Amino acid sequence: MKYRVNPFLSWALSSAFLLAVISGILLAYPFHEKAPFVSTVGIDTVVPYGWFLRRLHYFSSWATLVLLLWHAGEALWARAEEHRRPLPWLALSLSLPLIFLVAFTGYVIRWDETGKLAGFIAESLSLRLPVIGPYLNALLFTVREGGIHRPYLYHFWASLVVLGLYGIWHFRARRWPADPFLLVFALCGALALFLPVGLHAPGPHLLVKGPWFFVGVQEALRHAPPFLAGILLPSLGPTFYFLVRIPSLRRVSLFGLILWCAGYGVLTLWGLLR
Repeated sequence: MKYRVNPFLSWALSSAFLLAVISGILLAYPFHEKAPFVSTVGIDTVVPYGWFLRRLHYFSSWATLVLLLWHAGEALWARAEEHRRPLPWLALSLSLPLIFLVAFTGYVIRWDETGKLAGFIAESLSLRLPVIGPYLNALLFTVREGGIHRPYLYHFWASLVVLGLYGIWHFRARRWPADPFLLVFALCGALALFLPVGLHAPGPHLLVKGPWFFVGVQEALRHAPPFLAGILLPSLGPTFYFLVRIPSLRRVSLFGLILWCAGYGVLTLWGLLR
């Protein structure tokens, strides 16, 4: 019997992303990019129910990333690439780095110690890309010169574009089912009520860890040159995923993707426990 992608979990993914976007739009009103850290603290302490909105945004973003990885794995298991032409499959493969980059810039724009470190590392790594590096940095980062301006623009607008593009085209969101959205809202809301989302306050810290999905890169940078650890390593995953579409490379690409996931998982676990 051929495996089919779970429709409920697929709608839960889109619902988590929709919830993250809605809560992000509400947070954009009291947020000031010229004073991001103070503004974030103010949302937690001064804005009515701001603490709940920020936590809801945080946990719905987590749910989006986790469900996205699950959905990507399900798609491979169901051999969904056989029903997609190369360009649509490339667009779906690119959704993985695009959404993770949205989440990454969300950490940067808090501008606490974690956000600053993540932004400085990302800027340095992007500048090491040949030819397109300076242009990519000017588009997404330049945090040393411009602060969080460009990461904030990308985080806000890319979220809307990705939701609209993939929601209309891939999920065909003509009629959004209520059950997955209500379940995601209930789970993320319950987490938001009881689990605080801290900030890494400025100060002399011996070790600052980035967001969980970036810890693998951060750990790899301790043992390998920046180009290999910060650019080649994270780009291998989406590349293997896309190459699965080519019949003659499917087995090799799947094997490479499994090895990459295992290796990056070990680096992430090692970095989180260190």
